[in-house]
Amino acid sequence: MDDSYTFAMNILFIIPSVKTGGGNRVFIELASRLSRDHEITMLYPNNSTDKHTFAVSGNVRFVSVGKTASGKIGKLINLWRTIRYANRRYADWTTVYSDPLFALFAGWLKAKRKWRFVQADDYRIFDDGMLLHGVFLKIYKWLCKRSFRSSRVRFIFNSRFVHERFCRDAGRTDVALRLVHPAIEQRIFTATGRSGVDTGICLIARKHPGKGLVTFLDVYRRLPEAVRDRVGPVTFVSHDDLSAFDLTGIEIVRPKNDMEIADAYRKAGIFISTSWREGFGLPPLEAMACGCACIVSESGGVDEYVRAGENCLTFPPRDEKALEDRLLVLLNDNVLRETLAKAGTATALRFSWERSAGQFLAIVRDEQC
Repeated sequence: MDDSYTFAMNILFIIPSVKTGGGNRVFIELASRLSRDHEITMLYPNNSTDKHTFAVSGNVRFVSVGKTASGKIGKLINLWRTIRYANRRYADWTTVYSDPLFALFAGWLKAKRKWRFVQADDYRIFDDGMLLHGVFLKIYKWLCKRSFRSSRVRFIFNSRFVHERFCRDAGRTDVALRLVHPAIEQRIFTATGRSGVDTGICLIARKHPGKGLVTFLDVYRRLPEAVRDRVGPVTFVSHDDLSAFDLTGIEIVRPKNDMEIADAYRKAGIFISTSWREGFGLPPLEAMACGCACIVSESGGVDEYVRAGENCLTFPPRDEKALEDRLLVLLNDNVLRETLAKAGTATALRFSWERSAGQFLAIVRDEQC
């Protein structure tokens, strides 16, 4: 085992909810590995009835605070109760949080060792106007910059892209690049047992505009009929309500666990990611591990593993013509699909949760010693 596991620690992860999501996945996966040798608690406000689909170690303790809330006022009350709960019971623990809204209130946390794990371009995360807009968005941005400048918080980043954006927006040059990569469960996301059609297409479909689903749908509907006839099954993996989109001829998979996500990848030959901006972007890496040839938008954090022309093809976000060109290239070139798939699988092997847990502990241990 990595030497970063040399002494036991008490670690509190504060998450906004337990529903399935990229930021929650990172904390839950890290917690499962760390709990083998350390005391781990996941603390969250009771602001959602959603559940996650991750496999979690029985050693991880989950604590929900407050009554179930659906309105904004109730959610804010639960958030404040979560901070009070943490202060009463976990002030001596190493405390880690990530959620950008929670971070605005984290100044009230009394933990002696506070870490903010920045997993996205937090300053611009609400620029789509879906959650915050007008004066509320301006207030958020002002408070966000203040939280970036806190001298009582240490920072961890999931990619160089996120670190660069953070330093630029904070106006700071003193924040070190402490890097902990998201990763994949190698036993689940594997190319072993592939049964897919080489020209089948798979996407993680989200209704949020910034995930770029419309970009793919526009390209797919424009393909000449002769080309579409050559495309294998098109599968969307999603828990979102996609009723606003025309999904004629597209299969929807609503996975109950990671095995079902991996199965969807393995049944496809091509995986496409259309996001406008990603802090890291885990799905393309998962698809690479499952043997897909990937087309990935140039969304920032994916640069941690994407090598254009070597392990995938890339295109500028929202550029439908570029995506169409890349898709036609892969549909027409069997050798290229196989070459990219093999290189992608090799890339994915470098990203394991055990390695990420070692990165995390090396960082917090060095600061504590």
